[in-house]
Amino acid sequence: MRARRQSGFAYIAAVVLLVVVAGLAVALARLTGTQQATVDQALLGARAALAARGGIEWAYANLAGNCAAGAGKTTQLNDFLADSGFRVSVTCSVTGYNEGEASEGVPLQKQIYRIQAVACNGGGACPDADAVARPDYVERARVATICTAGSAFCN
Repeated sequence: MRARRQSGFAYIAAVVLLVVVAGLAVALARLTGTQQATVDQALLGARAALAARGGIEWAYANLAGNCAAGAGKTTQLNDFLADSGFRVSVTCSVTGYNEGEASEGVPLQKQIYRIQAVACNGGGACPDADAVARPDYVERARVATICTAGSAFCN
């Protein structure tokens, strides 16, 4: 009687190798998805920051009319929605100060304008508390302070 040679070890090694390669493929797919989501969030954040900056510039261009007439009132800029996909809310407040004297006995009056712009890609007004739970929700805020003395800017 002849002893029979054992075989079949190569099949087990091939199955183990296939399982390891499949695991690596799944890990790389997940890593790629996470990296893509991170890049998308960074891009949305940059677009939101630029939309908020646009809101600041809009308020600056309309400074005298908007801040003096509606101090503390929030204005929704819907023009940004069609162009960028972001809603922008602008709030402006003005505070007057007497700082020294411009000439003998005449107080130097200064006004400090505080402009806040909030941009978000939510469904309602910014900031949107209902949309915060969405994974693609982005919100950025910018604040600018401008000082004027009469019709000129402060030194």
